[in-house]
Amino acid sequence: MNYEFAGPISIAFFALVWIILFLHKKGLRKEMIFMSIIIAPFGPIAELLHTKDYWHPIYSLTVLGIGLEDVLFAFLIGGISAVIYEEIFIKKEIKSGKKHSTEIAILSIIGVFMIIYLNLFLKINSIHASSIVFILVGFIMLFQRPDLLKNAVISGILVAMLMIVFYTIYISIFPNIIKDVWILDNLSNVLIFGAPIEEFTWAFSWGFCAGPIYEFYKGIKEK
Repeated sequence: MNYEFAGPISIAFFALVWIILFLHKKGLRKEMIFMSIIIAPFGPIAELLHTKDYWHPIYSLTVLGIGLEDVLFAFLIGGISAVIYEEIFIKKEIKSGKKHSTEIAILSIIGVFMIIYLNLFLKINSIHASSIVFILVGFIMLFQRPDLLKNAVISGILVAMLMIVFYTIYISIFPNIIKDVWILDNLSNVLIFGAPIEEFTWAFSWGFCAGPIYEFYKGIKEK
């Protein structure tokens, strides 16, 4: 089957969600743009590992060997995950005064190296390695800001639910794409809604980590 348009369709789905959230609450636009820009460069970096042991994506457009879909997906999921909880549940936020900008920078660097170490040296599949590190980073933030627990958990659930909706649509359009593109022999072989369970555990772990990052970084609390 021709998967030439598989990438653009997936990007269109998440772009639609991003735009809806962006337009819904004016006060969250700065956070969305900030997180999207910060996360975007990590898309191609992550794919250097994922394409070795998780899947073989088919790109419709590449620039200097980098799949544009990787950059766009990271941009979109970064912004979505950062605000999805606040979009639905929070009416107002206040600044607590204590920022954790240095901690976030350190956690980001350590997190990247931990994923690489788990994958290349301990031979843990890259999708599992990243999920483990996201959860660990989330708990480190919660240790200092336990008030962000609800944000982290609900963000994780909402991002996982978003992935369920996406794959329900995606697989109805491309029924064989999971078998043809994902390296199922390296995974658990447990499928949910036709997609590997790793997609949803990754989505939860990413939401758990990314959901409270901006609040942790800026020292923002719910009111």
